Amino acid sequence: MFGDLLEGFRIFLCLVLAGAAIKWVDDYLDAEYDICRGKHTLAVRMSRSALPYGMVLAFLAAAAQLPMALSVFFGSYAVGMLSDWKQVLPTKLPAWLETVMAVALSLVLTGWRTALWGLLLMAMFDWLDDLVDRLADQRTGQHNIALRLGVVEATLLTMLALCGAILLNAWWTAIAFLAFTVITMWSEATTRSLWSASGEDDKEVPWG
Repeated sequence: MFGDLLEGFRIFLCLVLAGAAIKWVDDYLDAEYDICRGKHTLAVRMSRSALPYGMVLAFLAAAAQLPMALSVFFGSYAVGMLSDWKQVLPTKLPAWLETVMAVALSLVLTGWRTALWGLLLMAMFDWLDDLVDRLADQRTGQHNIALRLGVVEATLLTMLALCGAILLNAWWTAIAFLAFTVITMWSEATTRSLWSASGEDDKEVPWG
């Protein structure tokens, strides 16, 4: 029993660290957008220092549970590239090809089951973030999946991704939601809202 508790803690620690690293880097890349919304995230305030600290969190997550950390990172990258799959990236490759490469690497390094779980989990969190932020994104001209496909369709996709993640590994998925809660609290505690265009603070979802 002690071994099961220790393994559960390692999984939880890995997901918290990996999720925090992904959120930190995502906030850094979205710094200009967040500033325009009156959101000063921790990554905005730390500026370029956010990237090396994000790397430290990523390495710690890998030390805690390497296959899971890799599947989550590659899953997050693949889902992120799908948001504008026709875009040509600085590597001169289209985003859709880098998505395929990320999934392929995850499959090779972690196995199909873990790789698919990480991809579905990150897709679920990303699409949930799009549903929550659809009004704010609409005001700023962003085109997330909820705006492109519609709320009902995006909600259905989110639920399908969640069901898939549960079927692949219900235990990991349950722990992921606990980690999600911790990262949400951390994100809200470290974000300063200067104003809100709608008169209300827009809730942020990590890992998106």
